Amino acid sequence: MTEIGPALTSVYDIDWQSLEFGSAVARMLAELTAGDPAAIQGLYRIAPDGEDVQPWVVAALPLLLELVADTGRPDRGPVLRLVADLAGADRTWQMSGETLRAKRLLAGHPGLDDLLTDDDPRVREAAAYAVRAVARLAPRLPGLLWERYTAEPDPAVRVTLLRSGVIAGAVGSGHELTKVWLAWVADSDADLRVRITALTEMVALADPPPFDVETARDTVLAAYRAGLNREPAPLDETVAPLLAGQRMAAREWTPGYHQVVSAVRVTYRNDVGEHLELLQRMLQLDARDARQDALHQARSLVQRLRGPYRPLVLRAAELLSLPSGADPSAVATSAADGDPQVRAAALRLLLGIGEVARPAADAVWATLPRTGQRIRPHAGQGWVVPGLSGPVLGPAVRILAGLRDERILPMLERLLDEVPDANRLYPAIAGFGLRARGLSRTLRRRLRAVGPAEAHRAGLLRALTAVAPNDAADHLLREPIDLTTLGLLARAGRAVAGRAPDLRAALTCGDPALELAAAHTIWHVTGDVAAAAAVYDRYFDDRRTRPEHAVAAIDGLKALGIRVKTRARRLAALTGARTDDTVVAAAADALWWVAGNRDAVQRLGRVWESAPRTRARIARLWMATGDVRYGARYARAELDTVLRHNVSNLGLPAAEVSADERLLDLCRKLLA
Repeated sequence: MTEIGPALTSVYDIDWQSLEFGSAVARMLAELTAGDPAAIQGLYRIAPDGEDVQPWVVAALPLLLELVADTGRPDRGPVLRLVADLAGADRTWQMSGETLRAKRLLAGHPGLDDLLTDDDPRVREAAAYAVRAVARLAPRLPGLLWERYTAEPDPAVRVTLLRSGVIAGAVGSGHELTKVWLAWVADSDADLRVRITALTEMVALADPPPFDVETARDTVLAAYRAGLNREPAPLDETVAPLLAGQRMAAREWTPGYHQVVSAVRVTYRNDVGEHLELLQRMLQLDARDARQDALHQARSLVQRLRGPYRPLVLRAAELLSLPSGADPSAVATSAADGDPQVRAAALRLLLGIGEVARPAADAVWATLPRTGQRIRPHAGQGWVVPGLSGPVLGPAVRILAGLRDERILPMLERLLDEVPDANRLYPAIAGFGLRARGLSRTLRRRLRAVGPAEAHRAGLLRALTAVAPNDAADHLLREPIDLTTLGLLARAGRAVAGRAPDLRAALTCGDPALELAAAHTIWHVTGDVAAAAAVYDRYFDDRRTRPEHAVAAIDGLKALGIRVKTRARRLAALTGARTDDTVVAAAADALWWVAGNRDAVQRLGRVWESAPRTRARIARLWMATGDVRYGARYARAELDTVLRHNVSNLGLPAAEVSADERLLDLCRKLLA
């Protein structure tokens, strides 16, 4: 028979029949009073009412608080946690409806402060959590939490006090004091979990205070090593009364150690050695989350700064390597061969750093399955994986394609038949150029089989033109004239001489970009110097021309060489004019190849400094003219510069990283 205590006696003073779920609530309160823990979950389950809670919550809270006050009960902690959730501790932003009524009731409870000093640590922790519900209604509480923290012996309770203190301190004038408090706790608390919690909360602030970098670094590494960032079991649907509350509860285990790593790395600025030391230490830890975070951080580091990245790349390759005797064909379907998230992060790093990833090419190749079966898109690290808009080449294939690794060519040829709609397939083939000529027969067969309106026909045509230009001639005869077609016709050269009338019409179409592309193409297709030069003359030294069009015209003259030597004086005038630096660099380049004039070449130091993206052109020009002594000091300064010459606040694509690496190679050659 159920024992009736004082709280249960007062249950019958409430008209439960007038409330939705009232009878069920009364029954569960009776069961809870009798010591049935399942009643707590039952109350959680019937509490939600959309984004609010049911009206019975306000009626039940005084009774639940009476149960908490009974020091003889073993479940006071869970009951107080229930009270806190029903009153909106997990929904601090909600200040309306039944939730607001519940918060006001809890804020007025006279025993809330005393619960923070209860003998039971579970009650103290639940009380610290409950403060979040009433922080906006009780300004005294932030200071009380800080005072309680200094006297609290239990680390778990200190963690909850800390997090509640951050939430409570966001209200009113407590923000600055909260920052000071977090910095002090992060440096001084004896418990690692408390220190790392303070550190993560501190760096998550919009304006975090200064902190000791070495202490922060050691703390986050120790937290990774101890596994404090591991994901717990999935949350039960009854943990919090609302979906919003469940999301807030889920955040409790997401401390964001990567944000701490980022904050530490910000203090290193351009010191590549310090960055690499931290990331290498993280990669050496036997902790999935540490390795994954390090690999993600390394991508932005390589894209921004130059440095000795070979050890980092080799470590990423090690993380890709299969255990001895493992079957590569199982990589895409089995998580047993290494942690799949770490492997994915390693591939993402290598995919984003271009030429820097070359030392890992063999390890990337080893991840690809060797199969004679028909290839199908499969989630994982295979040849083709599902994408947002259809199948796409897997990251390992794209890495090797970017490195022009010819080992993948036979499989790319198979993909032309088995997954012809795979995104990035045709650019990958085209990137190999004439080295992929062996695929031309398959490309021609596929091109004959597709209709003119099929989506991947354009990709097929570009790939065929890149690997076997003459073989694409018949297909190019029917393509409409646009910038893409003009580029393909230029590659095909004399084989598409039948398009000359269309090209001549484009020379005077009125669109500068199209006219310049047509001039470039007609020179390659017909060898008509006069027709091409006439277009270039209209643009290369006209002050009204946009810089990119002027550069295109000047580069066209450079390609014509000595045949347009009569333009040398006009080109020389550009090198001393007040014009765009890219135009000056292009004019000096063309002047050397058109007239053998190197005077302007020896004045390009200013352009090198002011227009970083012209540096590769200028370095090649200095090597061609033999002005290596003049260029040596600029090359030496470039090699001593840590920032990539084409660095961007938005990061760099892999092709731009490779372009910067090529510039460094040119500088080394200038100094050789």
